Amino acid sequence: MPDLTSRRQRYTDGMNADLLAEALKLSPSDRLQLIEALWDTLSEEDVPVTPEERALLDTRLADLEANPGDQSPWPEVRARLEQRPR
Repeated sequence: MPDLTSRRQRYTDGMNADLLAEALKLSPSDRLQLIEALWDTLSEEDVPVTPEERALLDTRLADLEANPGDQSPWPEVRARLEQRPR
C-alpha cells in the first residue's frame, strides 16, 4: 500500500503547489470548512459518478427508503468504528 506522502502526491500533482501549501497551514477545523465551502461550489455535473457508482447509490437509497428504521445514526457508527481493533 502506498504511504501517505505518495498518495497525497498522486492527488495533488495537478494542483497549484502554493495554494496547497497555504491550505495545509490551516487548522484541521479550518481545512474542513474550506473543503465544505469548495464542495458547495460544485454542481452535480462537476462530480463524476460512474454507472456502477450510480447503481450502488440507487440501491442504497432504495434500501434507505424501504427500511428507514434499519439505519444507524452517525454517532453510533463512529462509536462502533472506534471500538474495532486496528
